[in-house]
Amino acid sequence: MFREIPKEVLKYLKLSEGLAYLHRMKLDPDSRGVIRRALENRVPNFLELAGKVLGVPQHPYAQLFAVAGCTYADLESGIKKNGLDSTLDMLLREGVYLTLDEFRCKTKIVRGGRHIPASMKDWDNARGSGPLKAFSSGTSGGKRVETSHSLENARFGLAGSRVMLDEFNRSTGAAIALGSILPSAMGLGTCISSSRLGHPIERWFALGGSNRENWHYKALTRAIVTRLRLGGAKIPYPTYLEGDDFSPVAEFIARRKKEGAEVGMSGMVSSVARVAGAAIDRGLDIRGSWALVTGESLTDVKRKLIEASGIDVFPVYATSDFGGIGVPCRQMTSGDCVHIAEASIALTSRPVDFWGDGETVQSLHVTAVVPFAPRVLINVEIGDTGVMEPSHCDCEFSRLGYTRQVRNIAAFSKISAQGSTLYAPELVRLLEESLPQKFGGRPGDFQLLEVEGKAQTETVLRIHPRLNVGPE
Repeated sequence: MFREIPKEVLKYLKLSEGLAYLHRMKLDPDSRGVIRRALENRVPNFLELAGKVLGVPQHPYAQLFAVAGCTYADLESGIKKNGLDSTLDMLLREGVYLTLDEFRCKTKIVRGGRHIPASMKDWDNARGSGPLKAFSSGTSGGKRVETSHSLENARFGLAGSRVMLDEFNRSTGAAIALGSILPSAMGLGTCISSSRLGHPIERWFALGGSNRENWHYKALTRAIVTRLRLGGAKIPYPTYLEGDDFSPVAEFIARRKKEGAEVGMSGMVSSVARVAGAAIDRGLDIRGSWALVTGESLTDVKRKLIEASGIDVFPVYATSDFGGIGVPCRQMTSGDCVHIAEASIALTSRPVDFWGDGETVQSLHVTAVVPFAPRVLINVEIGDTGVMEPSHCDCEFSRLGYTRQVRNIAAFSKISAQGSTLYAPELVRLLEESLPQKFGGRPGDFQLLEVEGKAQTETVLRIHPRLNVGPE
């Protein structure tokens, strides 16, 4: 670990510089205009991205298009005749796509008997690369995938966030963040973005305070926050939560409510669910607070728990690999439905027999449609299933031109350990419904941890100590 610290210090110094630029850079005051112009230019923007890779015959995308018998001229005429989304659907059926494992270069690309070599660098877009970093989780034996974001891309993202805050009419009140410290940039990104939007984070609650192994990440996080604060950014130092105790968050919200403040929070679905559980257990009044949640599916069980505590909850569909995919509006108050972020991405789907039992699911695929996207993405599998359909809301996003929505979003990944294969939908039902029904507790009290054993990968079930569940 000590050998890695100097290398990490250099990496996070660059991140610090990027966040400082994000704090200083000029934002377009017309956020709606930014989104509207991107929607109006979806086709030329996409063709600009596609042209960069199709003009290089050796590029993996150029080879995928060649196998499908589609030239750049064909692509242009197809979009002119059928529209962008329909053309992407047709390309998907003709084999112009990447599975998630192909995108991450974990498996080889094979189409029409042709083996197509690829590396992660092939997907990079020079205009979209920059000092802001995001990392995939690296679960299930995969390596963490790093994505670089440009300040131009960040500026666009802030415009979308501004529209979303205006949609909910919640640009005032107290704001808190439930976000990790380094090596994840989630907490820092949330704080600097909120500061730029004029709605600074009042308290940043972070996990891992009692973990001795991450002392250098705590030190680096504090150093970056100090630098940003000296530059005028309104960012709090993280308040660490010990173990799995989210009661300090619930107590803070209840106290600020008594003082007359409406509290909004952002964080992972499971973290907000733990806050809700802590409030219910302690009889704290946090009614009227609200949350934007991401990172995992907002299941019916978690939504029910969160709303039972008095928190209005709205899901944001985003991934570290592909950025923002879906945004909520005030009329989406059930399930996990979101507007597809059509200003920056196009969403398609194809039926996949993932489990090999003849039953198919609709695998979602994303395409980048802004020229400053971090990566050139054309029909890249996200790793989720979902139902796409027209939206009929009367909200900020619909009025701007977001016409489609996606719901019933679920991961179709799997965990294989000790000769057994467990699928994500089955795991969710087991951990959130079956085990709590049998032993008590609620979502988050039963968690799986994948670890490397002496001879093989092992999946360990962790149970919250307060349930006092012992072997039978």
